[in-house]
Amino acid sequence: MKHLVLVFTVLISGLGFSQIDDNWEDVSEKLPGYVITNKGEKIEGYLKRFLKIKSQRKVKFFKTLDSKPVVYGPKDLKAYKIENDDYETHPYEGLSGKTKVFLLRTVDGKISLFDYYIRVEDDQGKEMTLSKKGNTEVSLDFDGTKIQTEILAVKDEKKGKKYLKFASSKVIFSFKGVMSKYVSDYPELAKKIKNKDKGYRILAILKIVNEYNAHFTH
Repeated sequence: MKHLVLVFTVLISGLGFSQIDDNWEDVSEKLPGYVITNKGEKIEGYLKRFLKIKSQRKVKFFKTLDSKPVVYGPKDLKAYKIENDDYETHPYEGLSGKTKVFLLRTVDGKISLFDYYIRVEDDQGKEMTLSKKGNTEVSLDFDGTKIQTEILAVKDEKKGKKYLKFASSKVIFSFKGVMSKYVSDYPELAKKIKNKDKGYRILAILKIVNEYNAHFTH
C-alpha cells in the first residue's frame, strides 16, 4: 500500500498545541513591534514571528514592510516586542546559566515572570491515521518530543536584578525557604510561604507573585 505521510513535529506544553518549526518564518506575516538596542534606543518597525524555542535565540526585524530584514540575537538587544508579546534578554542557558536568551514575559511588575521553552523527549512517539481512501493514507507522525516550560522570576532591586529559577532543584526542594527569602521585603507574604499556608506553595507561583506585585503597586 502506498502511503502519503505528513510528518509533523508535535510540540505540547502547558500553553497548548504548537505548530511545525520548519521554515515557519518564511510563511509567517510581518507584525508591528519594536526592538530596544543595548544602548536603550527603541526602533519601531515590523517583526516576523518565530516559534517558541527559536524566538529565544533570534528575531527578524524590518524597518518598513518593504525593507530587508535585520536578524538580531540576545547579544544585540535588551528587548523586543512583536504584536502583544514582550521579550527581554536575560541570562539562562549554559552550564553556568549565564548565556543570554530572549525570554517571553508573562507577568510584569516589581517581580516579573518569564517563560523559557525547551524541547524534551517524552517517549510518546506514535503515528495517527487521519484519513484513508483507496491506496492513499494520510497520517501524522508524532516524533515523541514536547515543549516543556520553565519559569524565571526577575526582581528589580536597588543593586540590580535578582533572579530565581523555579526549575532549579534548590527551589523545588526548598521552596518555602528560598521563596520566603525572595519576598522578604513583604513580611506578611513571606510568613505565609514559610508556614506553608494553603495556597502559598510551589504550585501557586502566579498567585504569590501577583499578590507581591499588588502590594507594591498601592
